[in-house]
Amino acid sequence: MNQAANRAVAASASSVSPHTARLCPACGRPVQSAPLERARDAALYACAACDLQFWHPAKMPDASWYEAMYQGRDSTAMPLEPGHLFFLADPLAPKQGRLLDIGCGVGNFLAAARDAGFAVTGIEPNQNAVRFAKEHYGLRDVFAAVPAVLQKTRPLEKFDTVTFFEVLEHQDNPQAFLDTAKSFLKDDGLIALSVPNRNRWQIGSDPLDYPPNHLTRWSPAALRNFIESNGFQVLSIREQPLTVRRAAQMLSTMFRSGLIAGATGERPPAFSDLAQMPLDELQRTVNRLKADKRQTIAARLAAGKLRAMLPFAALLLPYFRWRGRTGLYLYCLARRRRP
Repeated sequence: MNQAANRAVAASASSVSPHTARLCPACGRPVQSAPLERARDAALYACAACDLQFWHPAKMPDASWYEAMYQGRDSTAMPLEPGHLFFLADPLAPKQGRLLDIGCGVGNFLAAARDAGFAVTGIEPNQNAVRFAKEHYGLRDVFAAVPAVLQKTRPLEKFDTVTFFEVLEHQDNPQAFLDTAKSFLKDDGLIALSVPNRNRWQIGSDPLDYPPNHLTRWSPAALRNFIESNGFQVLSIREQPLTVRRAAQMLSTMFRSGLIAGATGERPPAFSDLAQMPLDELQRTVNRLKADKRQTIAARLAAGKLRAMLPFAALLLPYFRWRGRTGLYLYCLARRRRP
């Protein structure tokens, strides 16, 4: 993506004063090294102590930003994500009990967990997604709020399992988030989660992986260090294997032709550009793009190109896996150690 080329990469070490250390949001240790990358007003730092990469300064947007950025996904029956499938198939994961899903979205995982035998509760700040979860899946115990609100209104409620899939990377304070998740757990309860894998096969820049959308980047080591330092025993941690579709996406990125950009007459704003817009401007831009037939044509061309890459990706998949290429997601299941 051309936008990525404009980002400053790796500022010199001399630009960082030893007296301006940033604290790692996972382990709390000072990080004095030079940034790995810059994106507008934030810089990406690596914690040598716990292996987390984090953006600083970083602030998580409110629910209205997510509603604007992800509109369409809050009123659609989404397929289960890899983290959901890993949990439901994990032989070490529970098969019943009370389950709280933080960031439950439209409720697709909650419905699957309910059908598998769990008594489910969900919390999601996007009101549109919560409405869809109730109407489409018939879920009742789902709330449009942030976890701290549920914690205050139902302080004595405890769950056997707390899940949060594709949520941790959005937090500007992952430690405070995990503390809240722990407050809902029974003494020997479990957590299950997934995050984008920092070690995934990535060609070029992923526009979703920048602030204010993603504020941290997790490797298997960083995730294990964070979970274990918070009083959990990691039962399983798994990197998603490279899939045919992911390989096709990378091949499509590798072989850019300019045909799609030519069909639209203009390059649509990147996700990172949209992310920096004031909310009213963001809403107008998204509505304009949705009404632009040229963008519809571009989306169809991109989908056609991806389909054309699928046979080549399937043929090359064993080679890519042999080279150590991994998929997008990182899954973890952990049990709380008894006090």
